[in-house]
Amino acid sequence: MKSKQPILPTWLSMALSIAFVFSSIAVIIFAYLTFEIVWNRPVNPVEAAAIEVAGINLDMNQVGTVPVPTLLAGQPTPTLLPTREGLADSEAINILAMGIDRRPGEPFVSRTDSIMVISIDPETERVSILSIPRDLYVVIPGRGRDRINTAFVYGASGNDPAAGATLAMQTIEYNLGIALDHYLLVDFSAVINGVDALGGIDVYVPYDINDPTFPDMNYGYDPLYIPAGQHHFDGTMALKYARTRHADNDFYRAQRQQQVVLAARDKALGLGLGGLLTRAPVLYQQLEQGLRTDLSLEEMVRIATTLGSVPEDNIRNEVIDHNYVSSYTTEAGASVLILNNEKAALLIQELFYGE
Repeated sequence: MKSKQPILPTWLSMALSIAFVFSSIAVIIFAYLTFEIVWNRPVNPVEAAAIEVAGINLDMNQVGTVPVPTLLAGQPTPTLLPTREGLADSEAINILAMGIDRRPGEPFVSRTDSIMVISIDPETERVSILSIPRDLYVVIPGRGRDRINTAFVYGASGNDPAAGATLAMQTIEYNLGIALDHYLLVDFSAVINGVDALGGIDVYVPYDINDPTFPDMNYGYDPLYIPAGQHHFDGTMALKYARTRHADNDFYRAQRQQQVVLAARDKALGLGLGGLLTRAPVLYQQLEQGLRTDLSLEEMVRIATTLGSVPEDNIRNEVIDHNYVSSYTTEAGASVLILNNEKAALLIQELFYGE
């Protein structure tokens, strides 16, 4: 008896499945479109990335001279949020999505200036998104205390992005009590190419954005002005809108990043199966170099199936902002944020544990 042959080519079936994922969380979250199915390996395997990250500059852009962090007497020591039990019995999948501050020609390992935790629950058809500020001062396991956006680089210092993602996940679990299952790393090119492949996104800008010191791709300045109102952004403008922070602060930037994510989701869902089908080859070709993930094809299909049916009212997005942190200056002179654990615990319980 002959085995059944797939109706669609393998690469197209994969691209379509991941396109549905992209349609639901999109751009910064689920733009992973390259996968070696036979070996069930992640996008852009770590082995292939080892050479490109050799000799990376580990400058963390800290204020003042900051040594390898150690726990010092007199520094604020927030009570760690306990990791909640019970996820093993839950259908929810918690994913750490990180935006990599990587310019063209640079190695993949860099600071993670966009940090989100996304929880997808197939049983309840609910999605929760929590943005974490990059300057949150935390305990990094095995390293000491530092900004949370340095955890990935510390972990990947052996030229291993997967190890960097693992340390970042451990850091969040240890300090915020959120158990994480998977990671997704996305660089600038994936955001630009992903939005362009969708034909742009529609975003409402609530107030004028004036950022005269917006950074360009060569570490210079590219003054940015976006008037308030409804806009149609291509990939480049979507990235600029998601990155700008000098007109306000990092908390509002996190809100803009979530805006871009949800706008991309809306656009992709509006395209329907036919529209995604025509764009699948382009998505596959343009996004493969800008992504890393440990999600398997089976897991991606499962997530895609869930996300395609999640109503907008069942998506909750929050930011750990000034209501949950206080400012602090380290002995080295770095300006950081200290988490208010009591307030943050309530938010985390509501988002990820339904309490």
